[in-house]
Amino acid sequence: MAKQSDSLSFSVLRLARVHFLYIFAFAVSIIVYDSSKLISPNAVLNRWKLVTLMVLVVTSVWYFARAKKDNISIQKGLVALLVFADILFASFLVYADRGMASLAVALFAVPIITSASLWSRSAVLATATLCTAAYGYASVKYFVDFFNEGYKVQLYSTIGFYGAIFFVIALLVMAAMNRKGG
Repeated sequence: MAKQSDSLSFSVLRLARVHFLYIFAFAVSIIVYDSSKLISPNAVLNRWKLVTLMVLVVTSVWYFARAKKDNISIQKGLVALLVFADILFASFLVYADRGMASLAVALFAVPIITSASLWSRSAVLATATLCTAAYGYASVKYFVDFFNEGYKVQLYSTIGFYGAIFFVIALLVMAAMNRKGG
């Protein structure tokens, strides 16, 4: 069991490091958008709040992954925390970037891929399900808050299409997980 917890601990540390890069890329995009006045000052502030929350979560995951290397349950919990944070991050950006018209939908691939570190088909499928629900909620919420920015048939077909894509990504990840050495 120690070998499995060491391997998962190493994976969680790598996931945290990649997430720092992910947050950095997002922070750079905020600076670019703000300097070119593409988004309002209030949107800039909200995005910096999101960066701060993500840094807090990812730093906590990184710290506890290093401190609790021998506890596999904690390591799995840290992966789950990253997955939930990634889903909330993507959902916020979908809503902030015009709901069903948002390009941020691509960010839902991050939690699906992150969940694969658990080497559990159930975790990957559960993550795809949560991504579909979160994307659907963010898109419908935007549609309700800003009615007449699209058609209802467009809303539901977009949710259905991207929900299907989340499961396609999950199935591709699971196929890659099943690969045996060589």
